[in-house]
Amino acid sequence: MLRHDLDWYEAHFAPANGDEPKPVRGEISPEYVRLKAWQVNRIANLLPDLRTILILRHPIDRVWSQALLEFGYLEGKDVRKISSIEFLRQVERARNRLSSDYPRTIEIWSNAFGRDALHIDLFETLQEDPQTYVDGILRHIGASTPWAVPAQFINSKVHATTSLVRQRRDIPEVVEWYIADRLLEPTERLNELLQGRVSSWIEDMRTIRGNTRLSWRILGEMNQTLLAPPERLAYEAYHALLDLKFWLRWRRLQKSYGSDSLGAMNQLSRVSDQD
Repeated sequence: MLRHDLDWYEAHFAPANGDEPKPVRGEISPEYVRLKAWQVNRIANLLPDLRTILILRHPIDRVWSQALLEFGYLEGKDVRKISSIEFLRQVERARNRLSSDYPRTIEIWSNAFGRDALHIDLFETLQEDPQTYVDGILRHIGASTPWAVPAQFINSKVHATTSLVRQRRDIPEVVEWYIADRLLEPTERLNELLQGRVSSWIEDMRTIRGNTRLSWRILGEMNQTLLAPPERLAYEAYHALLDLKFWLRWRRLQKSYGSDSLGAMNQLSRVSDQD
């Protein structure tokens, strides 16, 4: 949105054949979980009736998948040559910590849209029972159910890390322990929010964290106190500047579409009035 306006965004939902917009339309990005509260509130001002979907994956699996994706796919490195300390630094990077803080994401989006607007399911459901997974989403967004998932979709993975990263790398024990140690507390809070739905995650992480070594603890403390802070400060400084740019851009959008932010909503009503 720093480079485009709301008309650009709206155009993504226009049918290619020129027909009327479909009653239900949407888009997806895992990066939405990193947004700040004021940014999500801006979305709620524009699309107050939005139905949101959050799919949660086991914290250790999610963090490891992101690390492999960033090192092996985005940076083009051989993941077999990445040291354990580099992976630990990756865990502490702000984009990884924000993506792993499930309670924070739930709170921000629920406060902006209301808890009933947020549908939460588990990646495990998609793996084990894709029909139930899809039906839950369809009910939430107001689409017809049941809808039989075509066989070619059930057996296909889209953007799977294993297909994007050419080398195979199993998670080192110290990295697995470090993730469990860092994310156990927020996962326990998540389990309370979800009324015990991820209790198995808690058991896994407690078991892994219990199998610790003194050298791992020393390495973990060094990572948190010496290696991670400089990058964290750089991230905060960068995002302070980015927040200012977004605020100025928002002001320009308000002037373009009307001083009231809900005036921008009227510009989008052509694609959302049937939702």
